Order: sequence, then structure tokens, then C-alpha cells
Amino acid sequence: MEKEKSKILVRDVQSQQTLFECELAASEKAYEYAAHMEELGIDVEVISPTLSETLTASLGLSPEARDQYQQSLDQELEAHEGSCCFEDSSTPKKIH
Repeated sequence: MEKEKSKILVRDVQSQQTLFECELAASEKAYEYAAHMEELGIDVEVISPTLSETLTASLGLSPEARDQYQQSLDQELEAHEGSCCFEDSSTPKKIH
């Protein structure tokens, strides 16, 4: 099984068409390209893989294993709501 390489994409916001693609290690090229497109008046977005996406890709996990891993991360984050490491911005802060 060959490991999938993570890519950074530069997409046209309106059409969602990928205009540029490069390896994660060459991220500066994606941002330079995006800046050039914006200078030309083209609204673009840079899509970079998340830490969990790069981890699962580097480990060569199957799509099912990736989904399971992502679900476990989501559950872990949800379990921490209301704890000392989760900040609810809708709750006003107390000033002592």
C-alpha cells in the first residue's frame, strides 16, 4: 500500500476549481500563487490538510480507519466541553 501524500490546494472560491496544487513541504509556493491570483482580482482560498489528515495519510490508514480516527477525535473534543480546557464564548466571564 502506497502512502498518500498530503497536498495544499489553491481553489477559485466561485467555481471551486483547483487552480494550483503542491506538496505540503512547498507550502510557500501555494501562498505565493494565491497572492498572485488575488492581485489579478481572482478570489481564491488555500486549503491545507489538517494535522489529523497528514497523520493518517503518513500512516497509510485506509479510508475506514481514517473515518474511525476522525470520529474518535471528535468524540474526545466533545467530551472536553465544559472542562477547564474548553472555553465557551457565549458565557460571560466573571471579573473578581
